[in-house]
Amino acid sequence: MEQVAHVKMLTIDDLPALMAMETGIEDDYVVRIFDRLIESDSHQLFGLFQEEQMLAVAGYSLFGQNKFAMLGRLRSDRRFQQKGNATRLLEPIVDHLKRVPDVEWVGANTHLGNIPARRVLQKLGIEQGPVIHYLTLKEPEKLSGHTKGPVWNRVEDLNEKYRLLDSLESNALDMFPYECYYPFPYDKSLFTDDYLEESSFYLSPDQQRFVIIRNDTKKYDYSHVKYFWDDHYDQPGFFETLQDHWNQNPDNAGCWIDFSAQGFKNIPDLSAYDVQEPWILYGNWQHS
Repeated sequence: MEQVAHVKMLTIDDLPALMAMETGIEDDYVVRIFDRLIESDSHQLFGLFQEEQMLAVAGYSLFGQNKFAMLGRLRSDRRFQQKGNATRLLEPIVDHLKRVPDVEWVGANTHLGNIPARRVLQKLGIEQGPVIHYLTLKEPEKLSGHTKGPVWNRVEDLNEKYRLLDSLESNALDMFPYECYYPFPYDKSLFTDDYLEESSFYLSPDQQRFVIIRNDTKKYDYSHVKYFWDDHYDQPGFFETLQDHWNQNPDNAGCWIDFSAQGFKNIPDLSAYDVQEPWILYGNWQHS
């Protein structure tokens, strides 16, 4: 008789079971940082087990004073795929998050073309959100079609940074790109003194636009650009401002920019960028 699979929160003792999985991922960072994930207050990992064998692993990370939970780190043992294990694992994780008092939003971010993952999220009742294009500006000398101009004025005052964020009346991205790969609904809980102090704000000369650039590391170091309009190529000095920040942080691999679907269509020439497959954000607000 086949043993019933069960889900449990992982501990450091589960590392051997994780390492025994055949995921096809070489040098999996989840294995490398397993101890840090287990010990962290803002990350949790869960495993789907059949007896002592781990069939799948997934977890979540908390952001915005624990208001936002992002599902992720899903891996399945290739020997046991096509058995609904991802859904069987994620369902109790989502149920668990519904009981966490501070969590108000649960979501996931996946490739637009990852149909199996999107089907799982649909089964879980998590709603589809905006499509996001992640591009890294690597060769700015190849930029064309943009409006050149002076570097925008840097904003140093913390209160002014908060004022700019509060003044945003429209947001073409339909989200806030908190970190590379981690977009969330635009929400004040994400804006802390420490986060804004670590972020460089630049205000356009006409004071009608601003851009936020924050250094972030996702395997490589990036200048992570947060811009909330689709007119990148129309704003004088926008790209000069990005290059100026990059020049001040020469170890960064490039300028990571989150584009909306329309913003992506507005790019006249992609040769200056490394282009990823589009991603799509899913998420639900929790209702009490």
